[in-house]
Amino acid sequence: MSLKIYRIDNSLVGKGFRILRKPDLPVMAASGTLFGQNFIRGIRDCLTGDNYYLIGNDELDRFINPLGNSWIQKEQYYVRHPKAIKDRELIEAQNFQEYILREQISDIVSFLRANIQIKNLYIKSLNHLNFNLGVNVPIEDMQVEGNVEIKTYNEYELKITSKTRLKISEKRKNYTWIDDFSTLKVALDNFEGGLFEEKIIIDNSFGMNLKEASIIGMNTKLMGKKEFIIKFEAE
Repeated sequence: MSLKIYRIDNSLVGKGFRILRKPDLPVMAASGTLFGQNFIRGIRDCLTGDNYYLIGNDELDRFINPLGNSWIQKEQYYVRHPKAIKDRELIEAQNFQEYILREQISDIVSFLRANIQIKNLYIKSLNHLNFNLGVNVPIEDMQVEGNVEIKTYNEYELKITSKTRLKISEKRKNYTWIDDFSTLKVALDNFEGGLFEEKIIIDNSFGMNLKEASIIGMNTKLMGKKEFIIKFEAE
């Protein structure tokens, strides 16, 4: 899975490089000088496989920023959501890794709670190569249904407490990432009660190397393979 990178630039630079590569836009029903850093960025973007320019409001109208931020021209890179179900979303490069990780953890929590009555659920992150170094899972604005409390339990570990049982009407019907965690789904299918512990691996590099990610301003600390241990005891 490769990522599509966009910049908004209706200057001569953007329009010029736009001639060389038409942007990939979602299907919907119906600035600066030519030289300098902007021009250099344009050459670099054009030589990279999935970099595109957006130059008109009609093109921007096809996208949404899920974080609710205003569009920024020229210097700001945006990353298109890698899932087709959300292909209208453009996320600032520096926020992309955290946004995707938050979505994935949210999907896992919601999926488990929708299928099993859980009072306390623990999610601990580990680095795939160094088990003493994990990542801080972003919990701000995490979407989880029902009456729950999400807090940091200890370093690199979350504790999700269900204060009341999840109502049928509250159960999520559509997930963005849960099909990527097939081992978790199989483990849950075979779960017969008691203690549950499963390890999953998430790699949110999407084929991009650290140098490419650094150029567009991504949070490289969240790239590479990360291990997450999911633990709970069913009621």
